[in-house]
Amino acid sequence: MTKLNKPSVLGMFASAADSQQIFGLEERVEDLQAEITRLKDEQAQGKLAEEERTLLNQTIEDLREHLKASGIFKIHYSEVRPNPKQARQTFTSDSIRSMAVSIRESGQQQPIILLPGNLIFDGERRWRSVAEELQPEIETLDAVMLQKVLSEEELHTRTLLTSLHREGLNELDLAEGLIQQAKLALEFEQEEVVRALRRAIARLNAKKLLPQLTELVILTRKEQSEGIKEFNLDEIEQSILLLLLRFQQNPASVDANVFPCLRLSEDLKIAIRESGLGANHARSLQKLNSKNLKIEETKALKIRQDATSQVLQERLTVAQTRFLVAQTIAEHAPETKPKPSPQISSLIRDVSATKVEDIQQDQLRDLLAVLEAKAKEIRKKLD
Repeated sequence: MTKLNKPSVLGMFASAADSQQIFGLEERVEDLQAEITRLKDEQAQGKLAEEERTLLNQTIEDLREHLKASGIFKIHYSEVRPNPKQARQTFTSDSIRSMAVSIRESGQQQPIILLPGNLIFDGERRWRSVAEELQPEIETLDAVMLQKVLSEEELHTRTLLTSLHREGLNELDLAEGLIQQAKLALEFEQEEVVRALRRAIARLNAKKLLPQLTELVILTRKEQSEGIKEFNLDEIEQSILLLLLRFQQNPASVDANVFPCLRLSEDLKIAIRESGLGANHARSLQKLNSKNLKIEETKALKIRQDATSQVLQERLTVAQTRFLVAQTIAEHAPETKPKPSPQISSLIRDVSATKVEDIQQDQLRDLLAVLEAKAKEIRKKLD
């Protein structure tokens, strides 16, 4: 006679718990993979980034001292023009106010560096502080002029490198800066760059070659070029990878963490640039959209903006933000919850139909203990 493997009470509860966990874990797989790639990238670049930052800071200081010798002059803030090719587009109000306080109390410590046409090469935060926070108290800035005309591509390359190594760009500015550089240097549009990178990473990942790609980040440009050729990628893919490596960017990390910022909704981009919202927070909040919430986009926008305000005001961590997003989706789109488990429905029927008078005392005590323990867990979850 075949023995029926009817699940036990504990087994049924365990299966139900597993289903809940799997449902939650599946939503996090993509985020965790992106986080792992980012951490590996940071580890690989750490030593080089510090050396590059030190060298670049020294180079800029040498340049500043050289220019000082040729003459520091005063310039009215209204005569200075921001650099349209400036990679850093994020200047939060807190950052501007902080610099304004410093200038008011201690004066301008370093002159801004201008290009012909009074275009800012270095010092936009100082200029913004004077223009936006210190009027009419301070109207002029100390400046030095770099007498060199740069091509559009060369100007963007230098400002991007300067921003990358002096103070880390946020991932949104970095994404747009890299896309702009690809457009200027390679004449590729955004979608072409993103697609080519995605194809290349997928191909290298399938061949388990991503570790070799990461190693190229810290090599010379000649070594990078030789290494890329060994991957047998098409011409466009090779060009994109070489461009990213030139700026010491791990292409896998750019694909997983940086370029996704290009798809952020406009309200989240504004929150990053004006309020200092983190890119990881923004990517989580992006899930509060009409598709996931099953409502009109205008209503989804309001929900997303409220959640963004809460994240900023309460300074929620990335993990807390993810929980808030999951909770909000569950509240507004109950149909997205897992379907009722047939196993649990069967369990409820079995327990209801069980006649306790037919059960031995010892078994009754065991059953009661299990049910009480599980009831405690259920109440905790429901609260």
